[in-house]
Amino acid sequence: MIKIGLALEGYLKNKFLTKIIEVNYSSPVKISKILEDAKISSADVFFIKIEDSLVKENYVIRKSCKIKLFPIIGGG
Repeated sequence: MIKIGLALEGYLKNKFLTKIIEVNYSSPVKISKILEDAKISSADVFFIKIEDSLVKENYVIRKSCKIKLFPIIGGG
């Protein structure tokens, strides 16, 4: 089982009323599919980080991890 935690940053936390969305897959999966399943529009995501690496939506997740999603706009 591949367990994935989507850590939402910026306004995404408010939009989805949570900081983390957890999803599970039985086989490797592209980030684009994860976003689709979590009902997160790729237009809302400016960049994606796994650990200290920036990745694209076509990146394939093969093991359990935490993915950070950063929105296109932010505020402080």
